[in-house]
Amino acid sequence: MAKTRYLSEAEKREGQKHLYLQEMYNGIGYSWLGDTIVYLMAIYFSASNIALGYISAAAYITGVVLPFVPRIFHGKNHIKVQSTVWACRGFVCLLYLGLYFLSGKPAVVLLLVVYTLFNLFRMIGVALHDSTVRTVSSSSNRGRVVAGMNTAYQGASVVVRIITAVVLSIERFAGLVGLLALQVAGVVANFLSARQMAKIPSRTTIMHKKGRTVGVLFKEAMADPSMRRRLILRWLSLSVSVVFALTTPFLRVEVGLSNSMVVTYSVILSLAVMVASYISKHFSDRLGSRPLVIFSTLFSLFFFLIWSLISAQTKVAWIFVLGFFTNFFVSLISILTFRLVTQVMPDDETVAFNSMVNFVIAIIAFVIGIFSGFLADLAPFARTLLVIGGKAVGNGYTFVFLFAIILTALEVIFSIRLQEGGAYTSQAAAQVLFSRHGLRAVSMIEKLQRTTDPAKRRFLMLSLGENFNNLATSELRQILASPFSPDKREAVRTLADRPRKALLDDLIRVAQDDDSYVQLDAIAALGAYRKEERAKQVLLNLMQNGRWASVRSMASKSLARVSEGTEYLNLVNELSHSALHIDETIDFLVAKRIMDKSGSYLREFFISIEQGRSPTFRQTRYAVIDSMIKFDSPRLAQIYERMNLGNKDYLSSFLSESRDLSLIDLNYSKILSWFAKEDWEKVRELCVTILETSDLSFDELFDNLKCGLLKAKEMNIALFDIQDMLAMLYFSYSLGKNVKS
Repeated sequence: MAKTRYLSEAEKREGQKHLYLQEMYNGIGYSWLGDTIVYLMAIYFSASNIALGYISAAAYITGVVLPFVPRIFHGKNHIKVQSTVWACRGFVCLLYLGLYFLSGKPAVVLLLVVYTLFNLFRMIGVALHDSTVRTVSSSSNRGRVVAGMNTAYQGASVVVRIITAVVLSIERFAGLVGLLALQVAGVVANFLSARQMAKIPSRTTIMHKKGRTVGVLFKEAMADPSMRRRLILRWLSLSVSVVFALTTPFLRVEVGLSNSMVVTYSVILSLAVMVASYISKHFSDRLGSRPLVIFSTLFSLFFFLIWSLISAQTKVAWIFVLGFFTNFFVSLISILTFRLVTQVMPDDETVAFNSMVNFVIAIIAFVIGIFSGFLADLAPFARTLLVIGGKAVGNGYTFVFLFAIILTALEVIFSIRLQEGGAYTSQAAAQVLFSRHGLRAVSMIEKLQRTTDPAKRRFLMLSLGENFNNLATSELRQILASPFSPDKREAVRTLADRPRKALLDDLIRVAQDDDSYVQLDAIAALGAYRKEERAKQVLLNLMQNGRWASVRSMASKSLARVSEGTEYLNLVNELSHSALHIDETIDFLVAKRIMDKSGSYLREFFISIEQGRSPTFRQTRYAVIDSMIKFDSPRLAQIYERMNLGNKDYLSSFLSESRDLSLIDLNYSKILSWFAKEDWEKVRELCVTILETSDLSFDELFDNLKCGLLKAKEMNIALFDIQDMLAMLYFSYSLGKNVKS
C-alpha cells in the first residue's frame, strides 16, 4: 500500500524522539550563538540603543524573506531543506571571528550583518519547523509535544548558560576572546542539531501555489474572525517578547552587571521558560489555551509595571526574581499562542501560511525593535518621568517597559475576545489552577496515564472520585463516555461512593444502555442519588421495563435506597418471585429490607425450598438474611464455611456458644447425633419448640421471621436437607436468645 505524506504513529514517535534531541542540541547552540552573547559583543563595541533594539528584533525581522521560500524550494522535501538551512545558520557565525581584527563602528556593522544572516537562515528553518511539529504530532498531544520541545531546549540551555557564566567569570575569557570562543563552540552544537533534524521522518514537500501570495493569505486570514484573533494575539505576544529582550542590555548598561552576571540572568530566564513549558504541557491540552493566556497577560501587566518603577540601584537578586516571573508569563503566552495558531494552520499550505505569519512578524518586530531602542535613548527623561511622594522612581528603560504594558493590555483585550472550542471558561480554569484540589486532580490524571498496575489505578480512581474539582469531573465524564476503558467500572463505582450531581446525566445514560458492560454498576450507583427525582424515575422505569432480569433486580435495590418507603414494595415482591439467579435474589432481598422495615418478606423464609433451588443458592440466601438482620451470635456463613471445607466438627463450635439457651443445652448431644444421622424431623421439632415458646411480639421483624420459620411445620420434611436445617436451627436459637425478658 502506497504511503501518504501523513506519518504513521510509529513514524511520529520516531520523529518526536529526533525532534527532542534536535531541540536539546539547539538549546546548546543557540545559547552561544543567540541574542545574549550577541548583546554582550555589541555592548563591548559600544553599540547604540537603536542597534540593541535591532538585535532584539532581528530574530523576527528576517521573516521578510519568507514569502520567497515556497517558490525557491518548491517540490523539495521540507526536512532536507530545514536541516540544510539550520546547518548554514551555524556556519555563517564563523564570520564573527573577523571581530577580533576590528573595533568601533566597523565591528558593530559586521556584527549586525552576521547576526542578520544567522537569523535569516534561522527564520527559514523556523517557518519549516512549525510544519515539522504538526507532522510528528496530533491535535490531542500537540500541546504536550510543543511543551516537550521547550523543555528539551531550555533544559540544555540552562546547563550551557551556567557553564558560560563560569567561563566568562574567568578574567582571561571575560572579554572578546571568550565570547568568540563560545561562538565557535555554538557552531559545532548547531551542526549536531541539524544532523538530528535530518533524521526526522517526512514525506512532505514544500508546495507553492501560483497566486497564493502573502497578501492573499493575509487577506483570507483576516477575514476569518477566529483566525484573525489568534494571529493578532500571536503577533502581540512576540512583540512583547521583543521588548522584554531588552532587559538583557538593561542589566549590562543601566544596572552595570558583568558579562557573567548577565549570562546568569539568562539562565534564570531559561528556567522560567522550562516552568512555562511544564505548565503548558500539563494544562493546555486539558484546559485550552484561552484561559491560560488571559491569566498570563494579567500577571504580565503587573510585572511590567514593577519593571517600569524599579531603579538601577535595586538589588540584583530582586531583579532576577522579577525577570523569572515576567519571562515565565511572557513565555507561557508565546507557547500557548503558538499552539492556538497551529490548531488552525491549513494542512496543504503550511509553509506558505507560516511564511505569511512570519512575514508580518518581521515587519512588526522591526518597528517594535527600533521603536524600543528609540525609547531606550530617552533614558534622561525616563528617569524623571514618574514621581511618587516627591521622589523620582523608575529607570532609563521606563518608557520601554511602559510600551510593554500597552502591548500586554492589547493582549488582554484580544485574549478575552478569543473563542476556542473545548476550552474551559476563565472561572472554571481558575478553579483548577488556583486550588489545591485542582492541582491534585492534574497530578492524579497524569499518574493514571503512566500507571499500568491495576491496584494503583483503582487507588487513583478512588482518589479522583473524592476530588470534586471540575477537572476531575471532566476526566470522569470522558471515562464514562468511552465505550471501553480499563477505568470505567471504577469510575462508576466512585460515583456510587461519592455522588456527583454534575455527572448524574452521564451516569443515567450508562444505566439506560442495555449493551453497556457497566450497566449494572451504573444502576447501583444511581442508588446514591437519594434527592434526585430524575434518578428515581429512571430506576422505576428500569425496574418495570428493564431488558434483563439482572437490570430489574439491581434497579429495585437502588430504587429502595432512593425512595426508602413502601410505595414500590408490592411490585418488588412480585418481581422477586421470578428471580432466576442468586444475584437477582440478593438484590431483591436488599430492596425488601430497605423498603419493608417490619420484615414481612421473612414470612417466605423457605420459598427457595419450594422453588427447588440448589444447596449453594439456599446457603447464600440464608447467609444474606443473617447479614441483614445482624444477630449478636456466630455468623451462619461461618458454619456453612466449616461444613463446605469438610470439617466434620463443623457444628460443635456453634452449639458450644449456644448453650446459653436451655433447650440447646439440654439437647446438646442429641443435636449432634440428629445432624450426624440426618434426622431432620427431630431437628424441626426442637426448633419449633424453641420458636413456639418465644414471645417475639415486641419486634415486628423478629415476629415475621418466627412466622416464616414456623411454616416448616406444614412442609414436607423430605424437601429439607442440611442447608435448611442449619439455617432453621441457627435462626431459632437466635430468636430464642433475643426473647424479651
